Amino acid sequence: MKSLFLIAASLLTLAACKEVAKPKKERSVQIDTMILVDPPASSPSKIASNATSILYQDTTTYIRFGDCYFSLNWIQADNKRNDLELRPDTLYFFLHPKHSIEGQMLTITSSNSRNIVASQRYETSVSVNGTVFNGYKHFQSDWEKLSPEAPNLFICKSYSPEQRKRFPNTDLTSFKQYVKNASSPFIYEKVAALKHFPEKVDISRYYLKLEGISNTKLLIFDVTSD
Repeated sequence: MKSLFLIAASLLTLAACKEVAKPKKERSVQIDTMILVDPPASSPSKIASNATSILYQDTTTYIRFGDCYFSLNWIQADNKRNDLELRPDTLYFFLHPKHSIEGQMLTITSSNSRNIVASQRYETSVSVNGTVFNGYKHFQSDWEKLSPEAPNLFICKSYSPEQRKRFPNTDLTSFKQYVKNASSPFIYEKVAALKHFPEKVDISRYYLKLEGISNTKLLIFDVTSD
């Protein structure tokens, strides 16, 4: 009898050892037709009394306006220009090198996502030998509304090579004078040797306008060179 008891106890112990604990499921939020992972629980980089904040998780940045979160990849807040207390409705970001918002998913986590309207525009600048002249003239496109792919998902607009090269009429003489007054002698020396203008024009900034959340929000994304 004692032998049978020992055998039974051994079998129970062996079965318990083989049992593997089930992994904890990641908590998700059901938003309309999509399931989104919760915004990060870590503390935001900055938070204001008006509930505007910016949080990071891996390559994704979450922009919070009250109980509404917008997320994009490959962006970093420009903390020198942002003031979440005084100007919570306009936020500046840097794009990571070699990245753009074009074609990205703008994801919204909000119970009010159906009422949100997203619009996009871009701005071009001239550059010479890798130096971008952000203080000179720009071309700014018109605002274009983004069509929602789902109630809480927009795809950011992409631009053609022709659109990227748009620039207001100007002349080489006035550009050289601007650089002479605004830049270092080293940079002016490069510009003074130019025979035609503009040498290179490309998109230097993107804008997203978000309407339907109390006040209209403006997100500004500056392109970063390598």
